[in-house]
Amino acid sequence: MSKIILFSLIFHSLFFQSQKLNGDLQFRKNDKLDQKFSSEERNRIIYNILPIKDSEDLVTIRILFPRQIIELRKNKNNKYFGFVINKTTQYNYSKRDRNELKNTVEFFQKTPIEEDKTKELISKLIATQNNLPTDSLIENWNRNYLHCNKVNFQFKILNNIQEQEYNCPLQQDEEKQTIKIIAENIRFLQSQLKLDSIYSTFENILPLGKSYSYDGYRMIYKLTKKQNEIREKYKPYREYLKSHKDSIDHYLESFIRNINLKSKKINCFETYHLEFSKKGNLKKISLVDSDKPKWKDALGLKDFLEHKKEIRKCIKVIREIFVNTDLSWLNLKFSLNRSISFDLYGNPQLSDNTIY
Repeated sequence: MSKIILFSLIFHSLFFQSQKLNGDLQFRKNDKLDQKFSSEERNRIIYNILPIKDSEDLVTIRILFPRQIIELRKNKNNKYFGFVINKTTQYNYSKRDRNELKNTVEFFQKTPIEEDKTKELISKLIATQNNLPTDSLIENWNRNYLHCNKVNFQFKILNNIQEQEYNCPLQQDEEKQTIKIIAENIRFLQSQLKLDSIYSTFENILPLGKSYSYDGYRMIYKLTKKQNEIREKYKPYREYLKSHKDSIDHYLESFIRNINLKSKKINCFETYHLEFSKKGNLKKISLVDSDKPKWKDALGLKDFLEHKKEIRKCIKVIREIFVNTDLSWLNLKFSLNRSISFDLYGNPQLSDNTIY
């Protein structure tokens, strides 16, 4: 079995190597087989960093943040060197269906750390962090947070290996001395290496017109030059509508609060985009292509037609909700857009997707 894994790693290293885009920015298209590998094996394949147990240096310290990997080493000649790897995943979707993921690509950049700084960090972490327990061994460690960062520390000093994992380390009670030391070490690394600043620089050189995420949850989209020009062109429009946003939202939501849809028995699972005129009349209701009924997704003709019928029913209900809207009292200069969706109980929820 170990020979099979080793062969797979060698195969991936040869045929799915990282490529340079410009400067020190590198990328690698992910492969379905990557999912079979551990995080250490993926780090070897993508970033060319060995599992810490295979390090031949006197000291190796690796700190893994969701969007960065910090590597600090002292070799057998007592030379210090280190680097930070900034990383993110590019998500590429089908042009026909924005919900259909075509592939993902890893983008990363290696930033060196000065020798004196590496020596300082190694000394600090060996003195304060090396012998601390992992979070599961710390009393009353709170793990009930959603979507917060996890930090891993890995030490190999001579042949002694120590690993620590901390979920949500900066959301804990720092009155406890152990937790305070962990949090202080993380903040020390962040400030000394200017992690936020170098990551922003990394994001600025990523290809435009693509979506990126370093954790699969927080997503950013980088506008193309043309999209930026359009955004700047409509900036006065957005600023004007933003100044009236609270009044508009409060008024439109009053129609939702005052309607009872229990008797309608609707099954509206899509998001509907609404266009209102300057006077507040509902002009248009539309669905994005990914929410429209598709023959390839249907269980048959009956299922396809029932889905279309249900959408027509939802559109009719939405028109009934906003049939009497009138924003003429605001004397708006522009038309406006909102979105409406329904929860599992059929309750409508209004949202504004405008990026002001």
